[in-house]
Amino acid sequence: MKDFTIAIYQMEIIVGQKQKNLEKFENVIKENSTEMDLWVVPELFTTGFAYSKFPELCENLSDSFTLQFLEKLSEKYDVGIAGSFLIRNEKKALQNLGFIISSSKGLIYRYPKIHLWGNEKNYFLAGTKVPSPIDFDGKAKIGLSICYDLRFPEVNRSLVLQGAEILITTAAWPEARTSHFNLLAAARALENTTYHIAVNRVGLEKDLYTTKYSGSSRVIDPMGNSIVELGDEEQVITASLSAKLLNETREYIPVLKDRKEINL
Repeated sequence: MKDFTIAIYQMEIIVGQKQKNLEKFENVIKENSTEMDLWVVPELFTTGFAYSKFPELCENLSDSFTLQFLEKLSEKYDVGIAGSFLIRNEKKALQNLGFIISSSKGLIYRYPKIHLWGNEKNYFLAGTKVPSPIDFDGKAKIGLSICYDLRFPEVNRSLVLQGAEILITTAAWPEARTSHFNLLAAARALENTTYHIAVNRVGLEKDLYTTKYSGSSRVIDPMGNSIVELGDEEQVITASLSAKLLNETREYIPVLKDRKEINL
């Protein structure tokens, strides 16, 4: 890993308004156009959980307007972008697709959310495989998962065993369980001696269900300490991830070297 700079957009999503959310994001990048390696946005950042509008909002990945917009944005500002958005797969099933985009290579990482929470099971087809982390422009190996996946440590452990140095969780985590989000986000970093970028949304969502989100996005270092933490308002914050600290932590606490396979 090399030193790496990220930006979090803790976003108040305009529910069901894809174009407006994309324009919001572009304006935020434009207003914060300092040199950056990667922007991270919350889960389903273009639509929110607008279940009633999903049939009209979903896109085929092969000709996705959202993907094309984000790839052009990434290239224009020479910065990577990570998050998730709504797609229809080749079998016409809806999926919550996690993505990482490179400014030079376009879409380089795709991950259909594996663990579906509650009513999501009635709308989405779950993913079945944790993909390999990607080598992001020769700077860091990165893996991404989505929201409820945070409660299943084997997802992030799988990414780290495949070489991940930075973990990303893009989330829509309700206010009622914010303390869980904070605790689990730190645990995933500490147990894997890796950086963890955990990005949540803010605001009130009203569609078939009403949910309040209170942010608490954070970046956590390999020792489980927060580098930056956000409150409950829409906000942008940046953080620098030190390669030296990652290497020193993995030497000081060699859990990845010392772990043993346990047959259950």
